[in-house]
Amino acid sequence: MICPNCGSNMSDKRKRCERCGEDLTLYRKIMKASNMYYNNGLERAKVRDLSGAVSSLLTSLELNKANTSARNLLGLIYYEMGETVAALSEWVISKHFQPEKNDADDYINAVQSNPTKLDSLNQTIKRYNTALMSAKQGNDDLAIIQLKKVTSLNPHFIRAFQLLALLYMKSGEKEKARKCLYKIAKIDVSNTTTLRYLRELDPPTSQGKETEEVAEKEDRGITAAIMPISSYKEDKPNIMAFVNLVIGVIIGVAVMAFLVVPTIKSRYQAEQNSSYVDYSSEQAKQEEKEKTIKQLQQDKDVLQQKVDQLQSQIDGIQIPEDNPALYDGLFAAVNSYISELSKPKKNDRDFTAVADQLAAITNDSNYKTDVSKNLLEALRTATYPDASDLHYSQGHEFYSEGKYEEAIAELQKAVTFDPADVSAIYFIARSYHRLEDKANAKLYYNIVISDYPDTERAKTAKDFMKELQDE
Repeated sequence: MICPNCGSNMSDKRKRCERCGEDLTLYRKIMKASNMYYNNGLERAKVRDLSGAVSSLLTSLELNKANTSARNLLGLIYYEMGETVAALSEWVISKHFQPEKNDADDYINAVQSNPTKLDSLNQTIKRYNTALMSAKQGNDDLAIIQLKKVTSLNPHFIRAFQLLALLYMKSGEKEKARKCLYKIAKIDVSNTTTLRYLRELDPPTSQGKETEEVAEKEDRGITAAIMPISSYKEDKPNIMAFVNLVIGVIIGVAVMAFLVVPTIKSRYQAEQNSSYVDYSSEQAKQEEKEKTIKQLQQDKDVLQQKVDQLQSQIDGIQIPEDNPALYDGLFAAVNSYISELSKPKKNDRDFTAVADQLAAITNDSNYKTDVSKNLLEALRTATYPDASDLHYSQGHEFYSEGKYEEAIAELQKAVTFDPADVSAIYFIARSYHRLEDKANAKLYYNIVISDYPDTERAKTAKDFMKELQDE
């Protein structure tokens, strides 16, 4: 265990640091709680409860930000959920805390070793942002087309599937929405957004079960009511049966003559009358059919025109997120930072080039996600102080040698990376003073005097300002 106060290594069983005497009871409890939440996140991840695992791992990192095992696992879960930028940021931060013997090296190399896949993941982020903006503007058709491409490029991008399902639900296509939600439910079984969308979709209900049961019971009752026929017994010859047969035939002929035959004649007459169809009525029906066909053709042409317009909009739309250089600068800085960290000796690491790449990124406002903003800020925090110190040292050396123009260039770079470096501002003013550029000298002297009034540099700057004013 490492003492949080002095940084010395010590036994895990010690209650106080042997070097500085710091009480480590609370610190040990915090480390233990962080490991407990990491174990909980690992168990959840094994059963694909990814949302629950993310929650546990974030709590673990809140307790111990240097828990590289929890941070590496969080990056793997983000990558499984399609959040590539979030995964890379976690692995980079993990490598910052543990430069050597870190599994994050293998994860980062696995992503970077396939440039085609990396470019494909970058395209999915851009297309998702485009689809999200189209959905916010009410262009659901454009958003759906873009999201279909996103999900085909990255089948694990949960947020893209959720947005696509939401748009399908909005357009009334519940079956398509349900299919999208079932796909991502296999990736993250406890995602609250997915479960909420599924609950909004009405499940199919069984119909006619009671009717079938009643009909089945009635059939069984009818079957049971049929009695078996008794054994055969031949009747004796009876003359009355023949008489009854003759009487029945006579009655049947009479019924045919008085009831059936007139009915047949009237039906035949009706059929004959109905065969005479009004020609004008038939012609009107034909005209109505032709009018309907014409209207349908017009509707088809209008819909085809709309499809062509939407396709042209997709092909020609220009959105800031589609700028290929939007994330390229950030990825290049990350690669440079990782390359410097991979050097075994700290004295060989030079973060100046990384800081220059980060300073060249002027489109911070175009980064819409918190993950990309946090990654950019973390890299600047890690590299700017060293770069500022290096440029200040070089600028001061130039100033001492009388190379004032070169000193100004280096000192201004130092101020770029650390705007609060009063010494760098002071020596910029002194360099301009030496070059007899009184306007710029007064400008920088005034900055030192007004922004840092309680420093020794401010007192000296006042004396030089008075000297310039007296000249």
